[in-house]
Amino acid sequence: MTDLPVRPKVLRYAAAAAYLGISHGRLRNLVSMGIGPDSVTYGKRDRSFPIAALDAFIEQRMVRPRPARVEPVKTKRRPGRPRKAESEKHKYLTHWVAIAIALYIAYLFWIYGIFDVATGSTLPS
Repeated sequence: MTDLPVRPKVLRYAAAAAYLGISHGRLRNLVSMGIGPDSVTYGKRDRSFPIAALDAFIEQRMVRPRPARVEPVKTKRRPGRPRKAESEKHKYLTHWVAIAIALYIAYLFWIYGIFDVATGSTLPS
């Protein structure tokens, strides 16, 4: 009688990960997320993966060539917070507006004689 090499129908975690070409931890993560290959359990901790399930998993995850990508339609975004550079510009503008208003008020006081700078009096004469 000749000894035929025994080919297992299921692989353990390390062998299944090597068969898939991923790390042992990545296979465990895929299984715990529920997106890994189908498995067979023989108890609470004993988990094996049928080779047919590993092949089906590879076929399921295979990337097919896609047609040319169509550019998505850009939607208008709502305006957000002003950028720092924009607020810096307005800071100086606000300063000059305040100075202009103060000069205008002083001019009005001078025109209507509410304020007499030369004599130092604040009451109209």
